[in-house]
Amino acid sequence: MGSMESMGVPPPQQPEEELVKDKDEEAVAEEEPVLPESYNEAEWAQLKQGGEARALEKGRAMGVPQEELDRFAEEVIANAQANYDYFFVYRFRKNMGIGTEKEILDAGKYAYQFFLRGGSDVAVHLAEELYGRDSDEWNRANEAFEARQKVVDEKRKSVAETSDDVGEEEADVSVPISRNATFADLFAAIEAIEGEKGLDTLHFEEELWDNFDPVLVEEIFSFMTAQKDQAASTKVVDFFKERGYTQRDISAFLPIKFVREQKQ
Repeated sequence: MGSMESMGVPPPQQPEEELVKDKDEEAVAEEEPVLPESYNEAEWAQLKQGGEARALEKGRAMGVPQEELDRFAEEVIANAQANYDYFFVYRFRKNMGIGTEKEILDAGKYAYQFFLRGGSDVAVHLAEELYGRDSDEWNRANEAFEARQKVVDEKRKSVAETSDDVGEEEADVSVPISRNATFADLFAAIEAIEGEKGLDTLHFEEELWDNFDPVLVEEIFSFMTAQKDQAASTKVVDFFKERGYTQRDISAFLPIKFVREQKQ
């Protein structure tokens, strides 16, 4: 006997309602996005309070959505730019693979130009990495650094020669801070002295402009205004050391006197 189809009998039809249901289920199965693995939001929030690079690495490993990682990275970069920390921006982008190759290179070039203005040795290192030691950029950065060092050495010599001639009263007009003092501590001490002895007592800002390059001065001024949180976590000695100045240089060029911390 032939099949029902060969005898002119059509095959049984699936009810229309069931067909629609099956198609809807197939569409849902095809379109339903793969949800990201859940992650510990409390742990991620705690990680963000620590080192930025470690937070990103751990965040990726624990399944933090890429959108959230990108948002965090952009916040880190924006904060660093607000603090004039363009070297960090470049390193952070490069080491963590944030942005396109052009964006990373542009960040390096911007940092180079920024530190070149102040004759910093950071510009020398960046020039070698970005352009090569035989480049015009490296020669320009090295010349600027040597010129700045010459000025610093002359100031050190001048301070050493005239230190014995400074009157006792004038020598005592300085801000006493500990070696571990932050910029917030320094600004509070300056305010206390000027409040007691008058605004013209220390000439702190004048000494900054007279003895340091504009880039460094702008960084310190940012601690006074927009970056007050950063001022509370940045130590004065460490800040200057990273820019090539010793603790003795700080006392020589600014009305600052380092004292021992009192034991509590």
